[in-house]
Amino acid sequence: MAIKVEGLDDLNRQLRKIARDAPEAAQRGAYAGGLLIQSEAQMLTPVEHNNLRGSAYTQKIPKGAEVGFSAEYAIFVHENLEQKRKGKPRPSGLGTYWNPGGPKFLEKAVDENVEAIRDLVEAEIRKALEQ
Repeated sequence: MAIKVEGLDDLNRQLRKIARDAPEAAQRGAYAGGLLIQSEAQMLTPVEHNNLRGSAYTQKIPKGAEVGFSAEYAIFVHENLEQKRKGKPRPSGLGTYWNPGGPKFLEKAVDENVEAIRDLVEAEIRKALEQ
């Protein structure tokens, strides 16, 4: 008994396209998500002279994107949960301590945008597969 199956060539062609295009599309989506995280984190960053905000970066890495702050003191500000001087005037006269942001500014940016990041990645993959 012989059975003729139609569409296998087309299916294989589509599967090869997914295997080839989906990883690159996912990386594009991850990079777009990284840029979103960077932007949101910068708004949540405590600021006096903009050095910390200005040190924000997003870069492509093999399986996605990396978002961070390159200022040497970034980790200390990010992890300072005590906020001892919160709301007190800065000696420079430029606002008050911990305003307009607070600690964990990078983590908050990720937590508050998980769905939007997922949507960016899905949209890029969908776009790549439709071509």
